[in-house]
Amino acid sequence: MKRLLTAGILLLAVTYATLNAKEKTMEELSKEMSNPLAQIWNLSFQNNYTTVQADTNVLGTDVSGKDHINTTLFQPVLPIPLKNGMTAFARPVFTYIDAPTGYGIHVDNPMEATAFGTDREAKLGDLILPMGVGVVKMKGWSYGIGATFIFPTSQHKTIASHQYQAGPTALALYANEKWTVGTHIQHWWGVADDGKDAVKMANHTDMQYFIIYNLPHAWQLRASPHITVNWNAASGNKLTLPLAFGVGKMVKIGPMPVQLMAEYQKSVVTPDYISSEDTIMLQANFIIKNPFGDL
Repeated sequence: MKRLLTAGILLLAVTYATLNAKEKTMEELSKEMSNPLAQIWNLSFQNNYTTVQADTNVLGTDVSGKDHINTTLFQPVLPIPLKNGMTAFARPVFTYIDAPTGYGIHVDNPMEATAFGTDREAKLGDLILPMGVGVVKMKGWSYGIGATFIFPTSQHKTIASHQYQAGPTALALYANEKWTVGTHIQHWWGVADDGKDAVKMANHTDMQYFIIYNLPHAWQLRASPHITVNWNAASGNKLTLPLAFGVGKMVKIGPMPVQLMAEYQKSVVTPDYISSEDTIMLQANFIIKNPFGDL
């Protein structure tokens, strides 16, 4: 994890030492960053503190109570502008997970891990890679399509898919002067295991919805949780549906614009057995110059 943070900081330093960022107001940057397809380069660091509720029977042992998981996500967002208002995007998500190792469920999506137990470990998780092309507008409709992948890079005993996954991804949103509303949908099927553990091939969907309201002075009210569906789960245990409320603020740290966000997410529909209860999300997006141009 230290190497990952060091690499991110070095990339920030090199970029700002070699490129002169186009001057924009904090309000303009805040509105543009609300669009996931915006042609702004940024390095995103996110931490999710998730409370887990367990109520199940594992190998004849009753397991109940609460635990927690810390998931750190590093996501470099480096879109490349194309012709006619289009953009190419690849948004890798590197995960680092501090979670219990005692009991857990098979995890297909490292961003939505659930586990319970007395022992813990902090290790790298699986890598997520959505990529594709889209049409981006700061006002009106933006949309994109592509493919998404999950690679079994996890070193964690419990939080690991142990398989290569692939599927489609799509994104659509509408924006005006005050609002940005949309969704990013990803679906994965397991295509091959990593040979380390025999698991059922994945079949699951992640839908992140986002509702953002722009306030004066680069403040925002926002919600951006992930709805997940595990199609392999038993009836009544497939869906996790959270509601959320948060705030965001664009600031400058030295010459660098940084978008800071905090959000509380509460799961109102969850699977039985082991499930996420609520999440506190903290995020910082460090904005850097896109050398290929931006909007």
